[in-house]
Amino acid sequence: MAERSGALGDRITSLSHSLRVSLGRLDENIARHERERPEHHAVEQAPPPDNFRAHRFSGGGDR
Repeated sequence: MAERSGALGDRITSLSHSLRVSLGRLDENIARHERERPEHHAVEQAPPPDNFRAHRFSGGGDR
């Protein structure tokens, strides 16, 4: 049991490191993309379609 637990701990540590590296790259790419598109704040939002029901996304649970 102790051996298996140690192996799982090593695997989790390895996966955590890989995830941290991947998320770091993603964050860098997002930051670069935002720097390259200085007008991104001025982008106008498209209006929602006529059949969009905003109340479905309120999180209130009313149905």
